[in-house]
Amino acid sequence: MIFVANLRPPTIQAFEKHQIQPSAYLLSTHRATPSMVRHAHAIREAGLPLFADNGTKALIEDVIEKYKQAARPIAVEVRRIRRQIGRTPRGKSVPADLRRQASELAHAVVQECTARSEQIDWKALLDQQIAMNATHIIAQEDFGGGSMMALNLERETTGWPIAALERRNRRSLRLFERVADDPRCRDLNVYAVLSALDYNTARAAGRLAARFGVTHVALGIAGITRDHTAVDFYVLGRSSYKLDCPVPRRYARLAQIARGVADGYREAGARLEAFHALGLGAATMFPILPAAFDAETYLTIDATSPIHDAVRDRVFYDPERNGDRLSQLHIVRQIVRGEDWHFDCPFCQAFRDEHGHDVNGVRAWWEQNGQPKIEWDHLRADGPLVQFIPMFTKLEGTAASEATRARVAHNHWVLDRVTEQVPQGATRRPWAMTKIEELLGYESLVTARGLGAAREILQKNWHRS
Repeated sequence: MIFVANLRPPTIQAFEKHQIQPSAYLLSTHRATPSMVRHAHAIREAGLPLFADNGTKALIEDVIEKYKQAARPIAVEVRRIRRQIGRTPRGKSVPADLRRQASELAHAVVQECTARSEQIDWKALLDQQIAMNATHIIAQEDFGGGSMMALNLERETTGWPIAALERRNRRSLRLFERVADDPRCRDLNVYAVLSALDYNTARAAGRLAARFGVTHVALGIAGITRDHTAVDFYVLGRSSYKLDCPVPRRYARLAQIARGVADGYREAGARLEAFHALGLGAATMFPILPAAFDAETYLTIDATSPIHDAVRDRVFYDPERNGDRLSQLHIVRQIVRGEDWHFDCPFCQAFRDEHGHDVNGVRAWWEQNGQPKIEWDHLRADGPLVQFIPMFTKLEGTAASEATRARVAHNHWVLDRVTEQVPQGATRRPWAMTKIEELLGYESLVTARGLGAAREILQKNWHRS
């Protein structure tokens, strides 16, 4: 299992100074400027794998922006009913008017996605991907299902049957076949992009893709990880199971979808050689994939979150706790109380050696000033702590650029380490289930509930029909 870094200026700058590279890179066509394509060629010359994404993310974001106002009242009404009845509304507890409104909006979203997708010149898109000298091609997709998920248009609300999502996947598979049949892709790894909202739609998608002869599957996960709603049930086949309490839907959904795709392939008697999770950046969710898929399925993950977390949110990933997110503020508060940052990664070490890291100095300042509660204001560029712990404060000029590069590289380095721990072969699934148990021991209550639901879904035995 490997983490694939997004080929972006921040990652290029982060890694080039120390000549340390991640395991693989991904470049999306909507970011494939001539400069970035040259960087892609350099990556390939260095012998690293390169995934060429299809640029759909930007289109999905446009669709979400267009329909989010229309989707909001539906979500508000679902929450109101949930508070009223004490559980997620589904079946007869969803009023007919609400179901009609949700279904009509879902149809409009799918039609919009189809129209935008059909405007794409698929040959020109593939030309772009081939021009990157990629080793892995993410084929053009139907992104109606992914857009529905992002807008919280769930099947329990819309009433949409499995067949409605199957139609989206049939279209994706036809788009995949156009790419896979191109002679230039004969020796490349071409991924069909499937969509699913739950276990049953994922299982159907896996069976369908297997019948199409697909051996490499990708699935958009960003919409799953960005979902902050809760759910108190899940469905496997015709069996419905109630959870003990509401849990973050993103954990339950990822477990359902990963297991569903894997089960679909197993039931079709086909081998899924590779699965790529597009946009899965939450390290606590990583073990769900090796726990769901067969040992021979090669697993890869990509996300831009290591960049955004480092640059925008000022977050470091903790290498000692499975990549947990730690803000600079949290780290500094721990430092003044006697702990220290471990500086395990070579990028942090190099920055420390060049710019310094004086824990005794910052603790002395803290004591002399009455042990104040450390706030973001203390970490500003002209604040009192810059001279002591520059890695964890705002900086200016050249030092700021160097700190940004170190932070971006650090987060990628941690995710590389997390994924490299996943063993190959028959021990992979037992290892993943043990890792989930380990995370349950120290993650927050909300995260633990999500992981607990994922564990239950991954372990549940049920009668297939």
